[in-house]
Amino acid sequence: MLRITTADLESIYQQAKQEYPGECCGILTAGTESGPSTVHRCRNIQDELHAKDPEQYPRDSRIAYFIEPGELFQIVRGAEKDGGGVSGFYHSHVDCDAYFSQEDKDRAMAWDEPAYPDAVYLVVSVCGVDTPS
Repeated sequence: MLRITTADLESIYQQAKQEYPGECCGILTAGTESGPSTVHRCRNIQDELHAKDPEQYPRDSRIAYFIEPGELFQIVRGAEKDGGGVSGFYHSHVDCDAYFSQEDKDRAMAWDEPAYPDAVYLVVSVCGVDTPS
């Protein structure tokens, strides 16, 4: 079960506001089942991918996110080394509601199976630079 503190949720909201008008993203890890998750802010490299290959990556960071693979690997490896694992992923939606889109569902899959079957996916919304929801 995902446990996230109010302070960590506020940290995610602040990241969403700071990275506006791009989507923010990150990983939640837990060392034990009963302890709260740890928030790991990640770098959204979607704009870099889009600039290098717009055919393969037609979306920019206003409507998509892509966690840098090396960063993802280090966070997952560190959590597993500490006896835990990934408890969730989060990202923001910009100037629209917070919902788990079809693109989000597709990106959460690997070969028709959930890439992280026990992970929770948290989506927050930021419109303008107001308070995310």
